[in-house]
Amino acid sequence: MKVDHILKKHSGKGVKKFRIELHMPVDPCYLNSWLQIAAELRVEELAVVLPSTCNANDYDFPCALFVDDGCRNAIEHLCLGGCAFHPTAGFGYLRKLRLFWVHITVDELECLISKSPALEHLALKYCYTITYLKIPSLLQHLSYLMVAACANLQTIECKAPNLSTFYFSGRQVELLFGCSVQVKTMEMRCSTQCNTIYNACANLPSIVPNIETLSISSVSEVNCGTFDYHIYLEMLLM
Repeated sequence: MKVDHILKKHSGKGVKKFRIELHMPVDPCYLNSWLQIAAELRVEELAVVLPSTCNANDYDFPCALFVDDGCRNAIEHLCLGGCAFHPTAGFGYLRKLRLFWVHITVDELECLISKSPALEHLALKYCYTITYLKIPSLLQHLSYLMVAACANLQTIECKAPNLSTFYFSGRQVELLFGCSVQVKTMEMRCSTQCNTIYNACANLPSIVPNIETLSISSVSEVNCGTFDYHIYLEMLLM
């Protein structure tokens, strides 16, 4: 392939960002070859986005190329889409993680998060294999969490003390936030008739007592209840 030829001829000097975005299937051998180059360059930002029409299990991201051995792994931003991801080691420098249409188990995600202490930004979208999201208190730097359209997710447990922004979209889930969580901005868009606004009025003041800006979208809900807190509240009834 022409891309393969160009990458092998490039010196790689000064390359910090490496992005692969495909709109049609490609032989995994080529992908592995390109990612081998990215690993050797010790890039700081890596994105691999495969066609959303492909089965996520068709390509397994080669984690072994980016093991946290203190030498080769310099990734700070990682974005994966349309593939399987089975990490067994940490990403010690990772600050931003975005997963879309990614096949990853609950245990694998928990392992990855717990071994990425520098993580500041976490975004999960269309990750259907996740049923429970657990974020430990050791993630002292995590300030942004986005979870969207993870259809089988049932519970989000977060103890990250400096989480300030939380965005959620999808079917209503159980929120278990630690008492030290400092969420100030929250947006919730629930896609099913589940009394989202009523439940928010009843439960959120105790779950996120420091909330300042709250935006809620709900399906055909009229009896909403009231907030006793001086916050900016936006309600969208669909």
